[in-house]
Amino acid sequence: MTTLPFPVVTEHTPCAVCGADRWRPYRPRMYAIGDVGFDLARCHACGFVAVVPRPDAPSLLRMYDDPAYYSEGYTLGVETRGYFERQDELLQVYDAEMARLEQETGRPGALFELGAAGGFLLEAARRRGWTVAGVEPSPVAARHARETLGLDVVDGTLDATPLAPASIDVAVADNVLEHTTDPRGVLMRLGTLLRPGGHLVVIVPTYVNSPYFRALLALRRWLPARLLGPRLLRILKLDEDSDGGFPYHISEFDRGTLLRLAHDAGYEVVAVEGSVPLPAHLFAPGATRLTDRLLRAVFRVLDALMRRRLAPPARVRLLARRPGGRR
Repeated sequence: MTTLPFPVVTEHTPCAVCGADRWRPYRPRMYAIGDVGFDLARCHACGFVAVVPRPDAPSLLRMYDDPAYYSEGYTLGVETRGYFERQDELLQVYDAEMARLEQETGRPGALFELGAAGGFLLEAARRRGWTVAGVEPSPVAARHARETLGLDVVDGTLDATPLAPASIDVAVADNVLEHTTDPRGVLMRLGTLLRPGGHLVVIVPTYVNSPYFRALLALRRWLPARLLGPRLLRILKLDEDSDGGFPYHISEFDRGTLLRLAHDAGYEVVAVEGSVPLPAHLFAPGATRLTDRLLRAVFRVLDALMRRRLAPPARVRLLARRPGGRR
């Protein structure tokens, strides 16, 4: 393990969803910063899962100063290529996402992205006629968005945005809420930026707070590690020989806790959809090995079941609306 060149301060907090302070062990030493380990715990009252105790806000922000985040931490072991290497591929993915969003919310307007990363979603939106802006805590990624793509992306957290209240039509938080210390407060702040009738898109991973992960945790002592292999063990977050990396995900939602936060923040929920992330390397043309083909089939079946709500999701997409305005 590498000791970081800054002190790590931890803090104990109650549940960010229901306010209770009754935690039960969930996954010990899920993450580590240097020699400081971090456990996952589950709220006894509502089922929310979080890092308890967690790094304080300054310690969390320092983690994103590391340039290696976008080559290692961002992919969490799911992808074989780093984030910036996948620019062309991700622009195509986000173009399809924006096409879908336009069907759901109407014609292009003003879009703001919380956690804009290198700006690929914003660039895809701009090419489709949207006016775009974003905020990103990683200086490396924010600089790429500004200098390489010419986008209006500022460094920092949501408080750093200069946008005026009720000035945007759509806010996007794609795989971001799990990184925040106050998810309800984030949703409420985004609501103040939305015009009446404006829409919010939130996407969160839910695998770690799912029956799949809990079942695998219970079975892992009998699972043949040699059969699964080190890569799959890392993807499934079952590798006991690894400290799991930095605690980038300090919150782990499920469908119920995400819906509760959205309602508490004053949104009208329009749609909720479950799915599973499809690793790009498995679906690339060159992935022809038998194990690749088998895994593709497994992912496709799981994704279809999750979208039809026949299986618990590994990822949830929430589309919500700020009350008021025209429907």
